[in-house]
Amino acid sequence: MAGPKVSKVAGSQAGARKKVHAGAYVLDEAFNEDAHDLGPWIETPKSTRVSAFRYDYHNNAIQVEWRNGGPAYIYLEVPYEGFRSFARAASKGRAVSSNLDNFGYRKMTPEEESAPSNAERRAITSRVRT
Repeated sequence: MAGPKVSKVAGSQAGARKKVHAGAYVLDEAFNEDAHDLGPWIETPKSTRVSAFRYDYHNNAIQVEWRNGGPAYIYLEVPYEGFRSFARAASKGRAVSSNLDNFGYRKMTPEEESAPSNAERRAITSRVRT
């Protein structure tokens, strides 16, 4: 059985692993800025804060785009169950504040934001908890 399909991000530094801590980028051994296994963008038309999000299966990270057009953010070291919980939350904005903000996060680079999704990945089913 072949491993996951991993894409490379153009323009990123080889081997760079950065994580924000106290407002500064520091070395993060768990995150590989070069390689991704991205699920498809999932749009959230009912959310007033979150426009879309997707999961990076290779790095265990959630990428979030905001409805206000602000810079997209990546939340690091989020386990898959945390992603599923976020995806099924009735209020995505509240889920960011109460759950995702507990993880390390930083602004996404333009290369990360435009990195292609893995066509073999399916979007998580949306059974919203109310």
